[in-house]
Amino acid sequence: MQYVAAYALLTLGGKANPSEADVKGLLAEVGVTGSDAEIKTLVDSLKGKTLQEVIAEGLKKVGTLSLGGGSSKAAPVAAQAQPAKKAEEKPVEKAPEPEEDVDMGGLFD
Repeated sequence: MQYVAAYALLTLGGKANPSEADVKGLLAEVGVTGSDAEIKTLVDSLKGKTLQEVIAEGLKKVGTLSLGGGSSKAAPVAAQAQPAKKAEEKPVEKAPEPEEDVDMGGLFD
């Protein structure tokens, strides 16, 4: 993920097609040593594409993901089927008494 972030920062900074050296250089500036093979794979796979195209492709894929949680149509039915529970009354807690001032020996004078 840090390689993608570095590539995106370089692209947003004005480099249309950042090279492997550019990505490595940016990572080195923040103290990260990257895997040469992973950086090469990233740069090769994004070569000739704009950042906006890559983001648009990714959003299409994310939109089709099912993240669980069940059907939204069934949720209201299930909520109506449950009987209403009585609200339990909690005892009211008494606020603690303020602490007395302690002499700090002129620390905050």
